[in-house]
Parts: sequence; C-alpha cells; structure tokens
Amino acid sequence: MDDVDWAAIDAVALFGGELTEEMISRATRLVVVGSETDNLGIDTIDALWKRNIPFVEGTPGWGPSVAECGLALILSALRRVPHWHQKVIDGFRPWDFPYVQFCDDDQFVNGTIGGKTVGVLGVGEIGGRLGQWCSAMGARVLAHDPYRGPERFASIGAERVGLDELMQCDILVIATPDTPSVTGLVGRDQVYALRRGALVVTLTRAAAIDTAALRERVMADELAWAADVYDEEPLPSGDPIIGRDNVVHLPHIAGRTKDANHAVADVIADDFLRVFSGRAPVHVMTPERLRVRTGGNPGTTLITEWTTTS
Repeated sequence: MDDVDWAAIDAVALFGGELTEEMISRATRLVVVGSETDNLGIDTIDALWKRNIPFVEGTPGWGPSVAECGLALILSALRRVPHWHQKVIDGFRPWDFPYVQFCDDDQFVNGTIGGKTVGVLGVGEIGGRLGQWCSAMGARVLAHDPYRGPERFASIGAERVGLDELMQCDILVIATPDTPSVTGLVGRDQVYALRRGALVVTLTRAAAIDTAALRERVMADELAWAADVYDEEPLPSGDPIIGRDNVVHLPHIAGRTKDANHAVADVIADDFLRVFSGRAPVHVMTPERLRVRTGGNPGTTLITEWTTTS
C-alpha cells in the first residue's frame, strides 16, 4: 500500500494486510478503523486510541451464522442426524420401525430440546442467541458470564448461575472467544461434574474447557460431544474421537457463510456512518473491553462509551 495517499483517507476497513503505525501517522484525516478481529483488536490499536480514533469490530456480524450452526449441532446430536444419514447412504433398510422403538441413543441426552436444561458459557452475540432460542423451544436455560449484567440474562430468558451450578445441565454450550480471560475456565473438576450422558457443544473456541478431561469422558462413553472447534485443528488423521457414535463433527465452518461475511461488512459500514455523523459507534473496541478479554477483573459493565468529536 505504498502508493496510497494516506493524508486523504478518512476511514479504513481492514480485510487483509496490515495497518502500521506509520500509515496511521500519515493518515491525518483518519477518524475510524474497522475490521474483523480475533477479539483482541489489531496490533496497532494503541496508536489509534492515542488519537481518539475508534476501532470498530466487525466480528459480531458472524454471530447469527455461528449461533444457527450451534443449534444445528445440538439437534444433530440429540437426534443422531449424521449417523442416520450415513446409515441410509450405506444401505440401511427397511424403515418399518415398531411403534415402541425409539431411534435416539438412550445412553446420552436425546430427543427434543424442550424439557432439557441447557447451560451456556458466554452470553455474547452467539451464546445469547442460542440461550434465547433454547428458552423459546421449552428448555430451562442456565448461563454463566461474569462480564455481563443481570439485564443481559433476563433478555435471553436465562438464569444467571455460578460456574459449578452451570454444570447441572443436560447440554453444555461453550460459546466464548479464545481470550486469556476464559482459557481453562471449565476445568477438569467441572467436566467430571457433568452428569453421565450429557452433551457438550464446543462452538466458538475450545480453549475455555479442559479438552483432555472432555476427551477422557467421551472415550469412556460418559459424555457426548458436538464440535465445530477442537483442541487441535485440523483433527489429526486417526484421532480416536473421529467416527464415534457419541461425537458429531464439523471442521470449524460455523461462521463460513456468505451471509456472515456480508453481516461483518454491514456492522463496519453502519458504525462508519455513525462516526461520520458525529455519533458514537456501537461495535467499538474500548480499552476496558480489551482489559477484560486479556484477563482483567470483571467490571459492572463490559462496554464503555466512545467519545467522538464533531
């Protein structure tokens, strides 16, 4: 980007490449930067903040796509959809099940979401949607997120509980980002506190749960696992969890939709327009938000307002 006249740039939507401190210093008219992010912003975010330039996160645009995929994983595991799909491909016949025969695996949580207890770790853009949908489908929803106020839990129809109480669920959904503040949050003791036959769904990243303990219980047929994300990606050839009846697999594709990409662009564009009109952006990375994600103590609110200049 050496041929860019940075002095004429008002905003940067970063979808590749690097925005260096030197570029920022040359962009004297710059008022806002936006990008999808790993939840920790970009390397030069401090240089933006020193000039009171907000950094807009487009990442929330992925939320609906990832949440819908999470719901599909839950339903697929409860009803063993991938397993029956493969049986039909392999020639399973006939389909004349006796009236009293159930086709779910009664070793593990099965059937409908309604009537189950769903535990959600992290009630952001993804976990919040899943909690709300499961509640609407008749589940009791427990949720844990130390960085959210009580109004967030009420808005999604979830009971705010401690981490240990969260483990008293039939279905545990891990919907947290890969940030230092949540790494290892669900430890070995919590994994072993899950009731036999419970379903664990790893959706956004797997870092929040002790996957070694999870694997032990899955391999012992004590837990079911529906996963879009894993402790090691891609899964190594011959990984023992591949092909098990109590595991449903996806290859980290929950956010890989055209709709999600469009939504990310819309989030950034909408906030750019807010900044251009002198208003505060909505999806903004603040120093407080970054402090929380990197392991700071939870405050009473997650988001602090950004002050714009006319």
